[in-house]
Amino acid sequence: MPTPIVLKVNDTIIPATLNETVAAQDFKKRLPFVVSGYRSTFDYCCTADSGKFDPKEKQAGWKNGDITLAGGWFAVLFDGEEQSESYTDIMIIAHIDDEHLHLVRSLPQNVTFTVELA
Repeated sequence: MPTPIVLKVNDTIIPATLNETVAAQDFKKRLPFVVSGYRSTFDYCCTADSGKFDPKEKQAGWKNGDITLAGGWFAVLFDGEEQSESYTDIMIIAHIDDEHLHLVRSLPQNVTFTVELA
């Protein structure tokens, strides 16, 4: 069953949902999770240990609002869906609905995310 979570940055609270992948369920055990990173063209990138995952659940591309954890990166993807198919080995662990993406897009250049159960 999908699990509601929130990402907190200062006073901004962004709702999201963890999926049922092995990686997402492993990540859930690490909550609350605190990580710092920076804004790039399509996402916020933060270095983080990947944890357990099933390689069969990796995919190419993402949807705007996806949250990934793979290859040593925790990423909150807010743009670039149309060009994303060329990116492979993507492990999606959660998703932020479109109605909340404006909160992500309005965050500062450098952030510290606190991810918690909702």
